Amino acid sequence: MVRTLCWLLIAFVMVAFTVTPALAQTPIDPQSLIGEWSGKWSGIWGTGSQMLTGDYVLRIKKVEGEKVFGEVEFTNRGTTKTNMVGTFDGQRLTYGNGALTVEGNRMTGTRPVQNFPQGIKIDLSKAK
Repeated sequence: MVRTLCWLLIAFVMVAFTVTPALAQTPIDPQSLIGEWSGKWSGIWGTGSQMLTGDYVLRIKKVEGEKVFGEVEFTNRGTTKTNMVGTFDGQRLTYGNGALTVEGNRMTGTRPVQNFPQGIKIDLSKAK
């Protein structure tokens, strides 16, 4: 009896830890990405401990299947704007060498960037 209860408990725990993450990760409609996402980037510059930050805007103009098209604009000592083509798997937008996880009206993630050994952190909210 005790042995059976132990096996049932183990089975329950295994199912709980397997099913719960799958339920929590409901795919997001890719078309809901279209619009302007704005926020901040931050990262430690060079080998020192100087934290730099700036504005970061991601404008998603079109989504076709898994492909995402738009532009990225960020500030530091000036403003840089570049076109972006990425992929979206229902949870994560990857473009260039970085990835952002989408949760509702927020995107967060990191990107490797030259002169930032730990990369930069990006935190965006959907503005439009």
